[in-house]
Amino acid sequence: MPTHAERQTIESAIAEIAEKSPCETDGKWLENLIVSAAPLIRDWDIERAWGWGDWPYREAHFPNYKKTDVGIDVVALRRGDRKYIAIQSKARRLDEDGRGNPITKSEIDSFASTSSVSPAGYSGDFWRERWVVSNWDVGLGRNAEQISSARNPIKIFNIARDLAQERESWASDGEADDADDADDVQSKTSMQNEAVAESVRILREHANSESGGSPVGEARGKIILPCGTGKTRISLRIVEELTPPGEVSVVLCPSIALVAQIRREYLQNAAAPMNILAVCSDETAGYNPKKEDVRNATLDPTVDAGSVSASEVKGRVTTDADEIAAWMLQPALGEDAAPIKVLIGTYQSSVRVSDALLKTGVRARVLIADEAHRTAGLKRKKSASAKARGEERRVRDFTVCHDRVRFPATYRVYQTATPRIYDANRRATRNPDWIVRSMDDETDFGVELYRKSYLEAVRNGWLADYRIIALGVNDAAALEVANGLARGAQGGGRRRLTTANYMRGLAFALAMGGATQSGGEDVDIRSCIAFMNTVDKSKNMARGLQTDAVREWVADWLRQDAKRRAEAENADKPAAAAAAAAKYALEHLDASSSAAARESAKTRLAD
Repeated sequence: MPTHAERQTIESAIAEIAEKSPCETDGKWLENLIVSAAPLIRDWDIERAWGWGDWPYREAHFPNYKKTDVGIDVVALRRGDRKYIAIQSKARRLDEDGRGNPITKSEIDSFASTSSVSPAGYSGDFWRERWVVSNWDVGLGRNAEQISSARNPIKIFNIARDLAQERESWASDGEADDADDADDVQSKTSMQNEAVAESVRILREHANSESGGSPVGEARGKIILPCGTGKTRISLRIVEELTPPGEVSVVLCPSIALVAQIRREYLQNAAAPMNILAVCSDETAGYNPKKEDVRNATLDPTVDAGSVSASEVKGRVTTDADEIAAWMLQPALGEDAAPIKVLIGTYQSSVRVSDALLKTGVRARVLIADEAHRTAGLKRKKSASAKARGEERRVRDFTVCHDRVRFPATYRVYQTATPRIYDANRRATRNPDWIVRSMDDETDFGVELYRKSYLEAVRNGWLADYRIIALGVNDAAALEVANGLARGAQGGGRRRLTTANYMRGLAFALAMGGATQSGGEDVDIRSCIAFMNTVDKSKNMARGLQTDAVREWVADWLRQDAKRRAEAENADKPAAAAAAAAKYALEHLDASSSAAARESAKTRLAD
């Protein structure tokens, strides 16, 4: 937990960014802020940071470089392996929406060049990561992206967002104080403590017997909890409870986005420092923003349905089995060395982890399988075509977490909110070419360790309840507006929006415009999210719902609705004045949007 002084430093940094971001500055303030705040942002996992000119080993490693204007502004020491990170600071003057101009190639040419150089006689990359840190939602321009190599990419980080997330994590630091139950209501902290204690107890008991689907010395089981109840925090506590100092535990999940999220939550909430390695890549996860429209996790369970590239994951990232093996065998370093090692990777890259485990003879102490329902289902035992054999190989590697020989682990914990269960008659399939893996099969998924329902989560206040509001749009004016939007929509074929699509879009515009605040019980909607099944449809819908024609229709609908309600309530009184339509704004985002842009959009939604 951060000290009072550390929290004050974070608060001061957040205030300084808010004060100086609207101004034109020389940017030196952001360099100094990074040096002071970097070791306090737990997600960054930095032990210490210096300005380039103040770095004590600058002359020893780079004697021919000046103290200033070399492109590298800040040098950071990574905590896990004590390797160096080169950082360039980019302070931007931000507009009222918190946006600044993209970073151009000419602005980072010197940084890209200097950070690609290693000292004389040094083998490999001296700078293990290259970061550009800005004060808000600023990305690389297209020409700048060309100089970021795949082997050692330039990562763009938004320090304002990361500082805010660090501050938000303080609330969870103090949740243990709220562990007491009252009035037949169980607190979330109490539930999490109970889940950890029960899971650890059952796993240890089954490891001492041949029950629970595993031989003596091993155990596996599943935790079933609704989304948002703290499965990641529970898994962290289980890892801490069952992993002795110096040993390795593994967390697997189905997307790069979850790798980044779990890594952040582990570092922010761990009781002691951890040495964390991320194992994922765009290639193994199938990440390709251009194919967002056709990715389908139902048709291909191995696909990464997220929209985050491996280059956006902080810290050490690899899929090289030799590098993973070396990390597993790496001895503790420094006074603050992490007592345990945690590997966080995707199922798509888990075969590389398997290779490293077998090569080193290391047994994972705990294996956490997050979103474990993705590893359940049907699979073909025999394949006729080369394409089918390739698909079968991907599924087999994706589900290697179940294989006690290929993926040795003492404890396996499968977590999900939606257990995938198959009918017993289907499981005892008459077709020998198919294998069915169901989450109620103890051989694969083990015994039930802990379970709570969505109803229990709402009743106890762990999750907020939800309401469904139906807005009917069927007037002639709406149809006329929708027809006009459909005629002007871009794209063709299945990607083109129809009149029916726009009729649903008009209902969305009504909600944003204030229709839910008229009549009966007012529901104040301040933010909305809409999902479209193709990028082109999303772009067209965002554009169309902000046209004058739609805004005028929303305003007229609200006036007519106020008139109808007044007449229905009291025909003798004049109609009440309608509330003015809210001034709403829409923003399109897709997989090609930077992580900074997506995170900033979520921040605006939450405000």
